Amino acid sequence: MRFLSIEYLCLLGLVALSIRISPPRWRSAILLIASYLFYCTWNSWMAVALFAATVLCFLTALRLERMRDKNTASLFTCFVVSTLVVVLMFFKIRPLFCTTCNFIIPLGLSYYTFRLISYVVDVYWAKYRASENFTDFAAYVAFFPQMIAGPIQRESSFLPQLRESAVQGGTIEGPMRMALGFAKKSIVADNLGLFVGWGYGHLHSGSLLPALVAIVLYPVQLYMDFSGLVDIAIGSGLILGIDAPENFNAPFSAKSITEFWRRWHMTLTGWLRDYVFMPLRMLTRDWGETGLALSLTANMLLIALWHGISLGFVVYGLFHSLFLITETLTASRRKSFYAANLLADKGSAILGPFYVFSVVAVGSVFFRAPSLTAAAQTFSSLGSGIRSIGKDFWSLLAPPNHHAWVAFPAVVLLTIADACRRRFGFRLPALAPRYVRWSAYSGVAAMWILIAFMLMATEKGADPFVYALF
Repeated sequence: MRFLSIEYLCLLGLVALSIRISPPRWRSAILLIASYLFYCTWNSWMAVALFAATVLCFLTALRLERMRDKNTASLFTCFVVSTLVVVLMFFKIRPLFCTTCNFIIPLGLSYYTFRLISYVVDVYWAKYRASENFTDFAAYVAFFPQMIAGPIQRESSFLPQLRESAVQGGTIEGPMRMALGFAKKSIVADNLGLFVGWGYGHLHSGSLLPALVAIVLYPVQLYMDFSGLVDIAIGSGLILGIDAPENFNAPFSAKSITEFWRRWHMTLTGWLRDYVFMPLRMLTRDWGETGLALSLTANMLLIALWHGISLGFVVYGLFHSLFLITETLTASRRKSFYAANLLADKGSAILGPFYVFSVVAVGSVFFRAPSLTAAAQTFSSLGSGIRSIGKDFWSLLAPPNHHAWVAFPAVVLLTIADACRRRFGFRLPALAPRYVRWSAYSGVAAMWILIAFMLMATEKGADPFVYALF
């Protein structure tokens, strides 16, 4: 069952209705049943593995709270966390050695593994008490809107919402957020994907246009695809009464690569900061700048390899870590320089986003290209000149790409809409007149009826979300 499907909308509507007409104490059970039904539509056997991991970590946390010996608790925690990591790595690595077999990676494996690891470690660190309600905990781990691509919500923000006496909001904000994600995916990401695919398919054309199109448009496609997927997940959660953390904060408006990674996939980078980077930094604090560089490199390699085990992802991680290390080690000197040169400071504020986008675009070639050879070919094509650029331009606009130009005005409009959402939100004012509220409800309902008809018409040809593959 995909997010962009009538089946998903029906499931979401039925679950939302069930929650609203049922006693609050039933909410966890309803979400748990719906989540496992959703998971079983992908692979019922993997639902058994999800349940087994959930039981293991639930019992582990309860056991940790009763342990008095710190060394025993530490060994026990390391064993359980290592087991989860080994299972995750097994599924990530096995396709490399079994390219011909029909091998299925469990849906959302990375996301629910990270949830379980953070939960066990937080209980071991005594940051939070272990949950004593298995239904609540299992509903948190398997929450179906966040199963495909997050965000990675911590138990400390999820579980208390299950215990609220009534579902808060979601009438307008949830459907509007989902509609924003649908537009990002179907209008922008899928159409830009046609151009990017054309670019990578015409690298031998003799002009630089294909390589330029592929390099420049892929980061935008990836952002719109991923942020659209997360918008649908967050909007779905709001409809069900669960407010999730944001995963993006206008990353391409960042002025440095360090700031970019604070704005991109924020729940993953925040998770790795808390459970990987900070512990590594504490272990290497006596090594000075070398320890800092090693910690940053390890963190970026994990972010890269989380997407898949390949040399391209390794180079992608090392490429970004080089900029992160350089920016971090020169931060104090740059701050002093800009304090003494206000003109340079203003110039960096204007040129910073261009620098960030250029670095991200170049690094994304290693993310997108199927091999290092293909990545090198992409960069070498930039030197092909403009000999047949006119011919390539008309080839770019030929069917099936002839309608894809709509992505360019749409990306501007949706970026503005996203900025307005971050600033003002989609919520109606508390004291809005009844006619305003019902006009808004009617408008949202009409919009989703139109989207439903569009899904029925295009569902079979819809492109999968890029990040659903990870």
